[in-house]
Amino acid sequence: MSERRGRYARFAKYYDFIYEDLLDYDADVRYLEAVFRRFLPGKPRTILDLGCGTGNHAIRLARRGYEVTGLDRSRDQLAIAIRKARAAHLPVRFVAGDMRSFRLGERFGATICMFGAFGYVRSIPAALQTLRTVRNHLAPGGLFGFEFWQSSAARPAPYLAWFHKAGTEFELVRLDTARYEPRTRLLPIDFQFFVFKGQRVVDRFAETHTVRTFHTEEVRRLLGRSGFRVAGMFGIGARSKKGFGRVRKDSFRVFAVGRSAP
Repeated sequence: MSERRGRYARFAKYYDFIYEDLLDYDADVRYLEAVFRRFLPGKPRTILDLGCGTGNHAIRLARRGYEVTGLDRSRDQLAIAIRKARAAHLPVRFVAGDMRSFRLGERFGATICMFGAFGYVRSIPAALQTLRTVRNHLAPGGLFGFEFWQSSAARPAPYLAWFHKAGTEFELVRLDTARYEPRTRLLPIDFQFFVFKGQRVVDRFAETHTVRTFHTEEVRRLLGRSGFRVAGMFGIGARSKKGFGRVRKDSFRVFAVGRSAP
């Protein structure tokens, strides 16, 4: 994860512009509350959001009355999250840190890690270290809910995609090239960004993001070795629709729930 600072340096500025259309953050928060009701005896008071990015989940959870701490390695994204929380007059704490080895000196009722953030933990030792760090920051019986990308559903390389959106201030095109590596189960994604105002290119840059995919049984073992009880694993459907359905072989995104010992 050493290049994390570079990954979201220039991308951070456009992150919300892109993902406000691709992800339904309000539906995510409703799903998280359904997970809390299903697997916890009561509503958690405190939540830790790992890989919080620009704070879209953290801020929405804070609006619902939770005490939220967001942690991310990208200071560029955290700066945006802090501005958004201040503008909304919400007391969300944002911390720069590495999800593998952070030390916050407190325990939380629940920890979450949404979308592709867990995939930036790219080796088994790093995944174990992350899970054990999370467990050490959970209250007894606390919950860790996180998404991971399933190896069996990764598309063969090269997989090409693109995104286009015209806003009031600029127009953006992003070209994506994903090159899944079955042996390592790593998924490097090359992004090329082009930002236009009228007929003029005002910004152009490239970033490569490499994430790791996992097998579901592998994640079960990792949770068990880290002191968690596996409460459930659920396939995420088309258009990021989350529920409590079974994981299928072609479920690219999976939501896992672990519970720490009471």
